[in-house]
Amino acid sequence: MKSIQRRRRRAAWLAAVVLATSGVALGGQVIDTPPAQASPTQVDSAVIGWEGDWWASMAHRDGSFDIQADGKRGLKVGFGIYNNPAGMQWSNAEGYLPALVTQFERDNSTVTITNFGDKVTVGGNDYVAVYSRVSVRNHDSVARTLDPAPSPQFLPLNSAPNTVAPGQTVNHDYVIATDRFGNTYPWPADTSLIAAGGYDARYSHMKSYWNGRLAGIAQIDLPDTRLVNAFKAGFIYTNIVKDGPRLNVGENEYDRPFDHDLIGMVVSLIQQGELVNAKDYLQTLFHDQYPDAAYKYSWPWAVYLQKTGDTAYVSANFTKIRDFARSIVTSATGPGGTMKLSPAIDHDGYWTLDSQSALVGLLAYKYIAQRLGNTTEVNWATAQYNTLFTAVNNQLQKVISANNLSYIPCSVTEPNTRNACGQTNNANWGSMLMFGRWNWDGYLFGAAQSGPMASLLDSTYDYGFAHLSGLPAHTFGGYPGYSTSYNAAYGEAALAGTKYRSEGIYAYEFMINNTQSAPFSWWEGIPTVGTTNWSPGTHATSGSGSSPHMWGQTNASKVLLDSLIAEKSNGQALVGRGIPNEWLSSGRQVSITNYPIAGGRMGATVTSTGNTVTLNLSGSTPSGGVQFSLPAFIGNIASATTGTVDNAKGEVTLPSGTTNVTVTLSTAPTYKQLGGINLDSYCKSIGNAGGVITDGNTVNDWKCVTGSGDRIGLSVNEACAWQYPYNAAAFSKYTDVNDRFSWKCYSS
Repeated sequence: MKSIQRRRRRAAWLAAVVLATSGVALGGQVIDTPPAQASPTQVDSAVIGWEGDWWASMAHRDGSFDIQADGKRGLKVGFGIYNNPAGMQWSNAEGYLPALVTQFERDNSTVTITNFGDKVTVGGNDYVAVYSRVSVRNHDSVARTLDPAPSPQFLPLNSAPNTVAPGQTVNHDYVIATDRFGNTYPWPADTSLIAAGGYDARYSHMKSYWNGRLAGIAQIDLPDTRLVNAFKAGFIYTNIVKDGPRLNVGENEYDRPFDHDLIGMVVSLIQQGELVNAKDYLQTLFHDQYPDAAYKYSWPWAVYLQKTGDTAYVSANFTKIRDFARSIVTSATGPGGTMKLSPAIDHDGYWTLDSQSALVGLLAYKYIAQRLGNTTEVNWATAQYNTLFTAVNNQLQKVISANNLSYIPCSVTEPNTRNACGQTNNANWGSMLMFGRWNWDGYLFGAAQSGPMASLLDSTYDYGFAHLSGLPAHTFGGYPGYSTSYNAAYGEAALAGTKYRSEGIYAYEFMINNTQSAPFSWWEGIPTVGTTNWSPGTHATSGSGSSPHMWGQTNASKVLLDSLIAEKSNGQALVGRGIPNEWLSSGRQVSITNYPIAGGRMGATVTSTGNTVTLNLSGSTPSGGVQFSLPAFIGNIASATTGTVDNAKGEVTLPSGTTNVTVTLSTAPTYKQLGGINLDSYCKSIGNAGGVITDGNTVNDWKCVTGSGDRIGLSVNEACAWQYPYNAAAFSKYTDVNDRFSWKCYSS
């Protein structure tokens, strides 16, 4: 997706909003969206706010933030104590909470600025208030005077001295009201806002609320804890960026829903287990921008029906779903009976992703009709799918044969060299791999994987990666540029293939290592990256679209979860489809719990001894049984304690009710040694000025030392990721628990 084209369409969208807010329906639905606004363009762009707020504040690494709500729009507040240090750290409190923490050293003191939003009710009116704490820890031998220098709009919540004695910590707490949830009632009186509670009480409330919301979705525990935190933060950010039930793409620039973005976001949230708000989200689906949104309209409805069994609700909306399905047939006016011309990649063309989207829409519609017992519509959908499927394969094969292609072209009429997909480092070469959905999500809804769209899947990844210029592994390019917020999601189709099934996870780890614009936030388009005073790692130095970009982030969450566990429309659960080989190193564990399936929630835990891999299932029982299928299993299964083994495909099919299986591999995964680990440099890169120290002789005795001398735990895995940022498979391993120097970095 090329974000500059979206910006050019904002004028048309604003005109559409005028119509919609006047009660004129667009695509069969009235869209009630607040006016667009120009918003801060700083590259380091994050959000702080509350679920469903109207204008979340845009936060920056210096501890400042921009307030966007009416009545305060354009107001930037921060703290003069930040003096642009040579090095600083920026992170989420406790790893994932929407409390952004800026930390740096100044005058032999550690300064920490924390900002978070909380919902407060004053006089019966709801507001978002941002609470801030400037903490100064003096680790010098003499007293230090450091004034937080807050913007005058902050209200102080306590009285603390600016002079800090040696070895002591002083906290300065503040609050400011930032949002009214789209209302126009007066801002709260200063005294009333101060009386609503202090920093610690409001932090506790914020943490409790978001942990409660996270408890409702799938829980994951992975060897790479950064992915776990990114998954949690992505869910929280999505709920902050939305306005009421309206799932906006961003707070800056894309502060509105986009039709095909919205469909993907709703599916991802439902598959995560966010069922509380699913009905509201389904009612916000619309079409007025990209035809593939109309083609895939049935898809989120089918996923909702699959996970909830709520036939009554889907039946009540069936006429609307049917009308969108019917539009697929009337839109099949492209070459050879494929889908019509569209701007799906922000350039007009007969894009493969449109035809694939239509195929997915017909599969989803067929599933809905089957569940509702509508034989007439089942037969119609089956016939239309078969007709379109034949047309798409024939048309693609014509282009492939005429041009001697080894890949799936992004257009059904020409090779990539004749359109934007062939532009150097333009990620749209993989547009159908994510936006099309047929390879993986079509498979989940019963698509027979045949024809060039299936047979050339792995070679399409080969082609695309080979044609990138000057970029490291595990990025797909930009628009054009270095990378995108969709980087992980481009790996989704690979789950239906053989060679690149872990690519979605590797590409997500690449994003964390190299392209964040804020903690677990990414721009849609990332033209350039580089080093800044924010460490560790490199970060986006320019961006387009919005940051955080919630369609990209929800799709990253989707491919991560699908790589671990997914449910087919026939009730079969697929476990381990994209689990990387290095996660099978002895002693590592992959765990998923509370994953929604038809009839309840299930869990799966994968452990390995090297030669054996064990799966333990918990919770509800999938009606269609379980397929245990890791990339490491392909052609490598010696035996399994139960189930039917397909060694060539690397699959162990378990009957319904099975709760445990151990698979013995013919050959255990092997790992190459990358080298030692510079733990001292790593500790310093994450803000621990004292470097590294050991409390003993075992491998678990290494600690980072803060500027004040405190010893804190460290992640050796993250140290390897820091040292080898372009090797997403890098992980740590020791050879002797009693030899603290036996840690090394390895890769599969």
